[in-house]
Amino acid sequence: MPIVQSGGQLLTLEPPVTRGGFDPYATGGPSAWSGYGGNAAAFAQIYATQPNIRTCVDFLARGIADCGLHVFRRISDTDRVRLADHPLAQWLARPNYATTRYRLFESLVGDLGLYMNAYWLKIRLPEKRIGLVRLPPERMQVPGGLLPSHFVYTPLSGPPQPFDLSEVVYFNGYNPLNDVMGLSPLVTLARLLAEETAAADNRETYWRNASRVEGVIERPKDAPKWTPEQKQSWRGQWQAQYHGPHSAGSVAVLEDGMAFKQISFSPKDSEYINARKLTRTECAAAYHIPPPFVGDLEHATFSNIKEQHKQLYADTLGPWFTMIELAITLWLLPEADDSEGIYVEFNIAEKLKGQFEEQSAALATAVRRAFMTPNEARARLNLPRIADDPTADQIAPQQGGPSGAASTPAEDPTAAASAADAATPQQLAIATVTRAHLDRQATRLEKFPVEARAEALDHTRCTEELAADLLPIVGNRPEALTYAARITDHTYMLLVEGRDPFGTDRFPATGGAV
Repeated sequence: MPIVQSGGQLLTLEPPVTRGGFDPYATGGPSAWSGYGGNAAAFAQIYATQPNIRTCVDFLARGIADCGLHVFRRISDTDRVRLADHPLAQWLARPNYATTRYRLFESLVGDLGLYMNAYWLKIRLPEKRIGLVRLPPERMQVPGGLLPSHFVYTPLSGPPQPFDLSEVVYFNGYNPLNDVMGLSPLVTLARLLAEETAAADNRETYWRNASRVEGVIERPKDAPKWTPEQKQSWRGQWQAQYHGPHSAGSVAVLEDGMAFKQISFSPKDSEYINARKLTRTECAAAYHIPPPFVGDLEHATFSNIKEQHKQLYADTLGPWFTMIELAITLWLLPEADDSEGIYVEFNIAEKLKGQFEEQSAALATAVRRAFMTPNEARARLNLPRIADDPTADQIAPQQGGPSGAASTPAEDPTAAASAADAATPQQLAIATVTRAHLDRQATRLEKFPVEARAEALDHTRCTEELAADLLPIVGNRPEALTYAARITDHTYMLLVEGRDPFGTDRFPATGGAV
């Protein structure tokens, strides 16, 4: 297939030929292309009628739409700032007057799951604002060869409308048959879905026939021969009496010598239930979703569900996040005047709220075990660096935190006394509230053995309670939460090490600045 460069774009000189007995690029009406699974216009019907496909696509669409997409500026390897007021963040937060951010991303992932292609049209608004509107993939075409040349949208009524590359945000997947459009997973699953449809139709017919099995009526070999009219009359009477749901519970009375003989397989013999489970499992595998997350709990246990929950973000949603982030950076970010050092990233922490204890313990260990500074740990969470604390760029000591209440070593009571003398009224108030909080925790944990106290510490509850107590003093909830989390982290680490975190030597009179 000849390729030429024209106007800085790679184009084909002739239409692509049929591959493997079918034309993957055939167009007809609004359909973009067709293949083993039919044209793209049929994919919406598959989604509407195939419960396994809808389960998988909805799982991905809802899970990804529920994660916030944040905009950051990279200052250095250990410093980045979230830009909530950046134009890109505003465009994504308010796509248009009728669409929310959640709906925009839900439809985006739904289109990718069905078509492996998705499109946003850029609407130019005053003051360099941009609105985003979903374009239905089944009515889109992407002309070009090795690279797309432009986009063509075919509305339900009216002539096709071409769009320049700069007017569309394009998301697509891999396709060995087409370099500019992704290959839908439904094409690969077409035969499996056709088999599932045939099985469902057969099962529906079975129930419409009052759950009766197929069979024949046998007559004795020495019975008088029936005329064709007699056969048709008897068959009509049988069908009228015993065919359909209305005949459920009826008792058939056969003539002398007649017998009913079953000639069909039972649902158990045909393994109908196992076939349905297999279809769901294979559909989940096509979308790289662990089976328990789409309702297949046959081999699920508490331990493997927990591990597969980690796999969900590493192997299932992770590639989707990366694909969407990079496409937005490529097609939409250049529209903003401020694009240097800007990047977008899904806030996976929103989906890991139930594992806050594990995440906090890991970062606390990293900071206190002398291989990561606090600012490096904050960079892992896309938090800005602490600029007004010189110890934030230093490796913390082996025991104790980098600053604040947990930073004064227990082995130096003189330093604790000096700190208390120099404390401000606010610091003394913080220390008093912290001391009372620790006394309450000590009373609550006394009933547990020493080795079980770390596990019994309710990290989230402790942090929230201390932050609520500190709020009247500091007047800033984020700062109160930050300080409370540091105290709870330190308490947890000392409990893990089998040490007593509730003595006055561990938390001196001054609580430090929040």
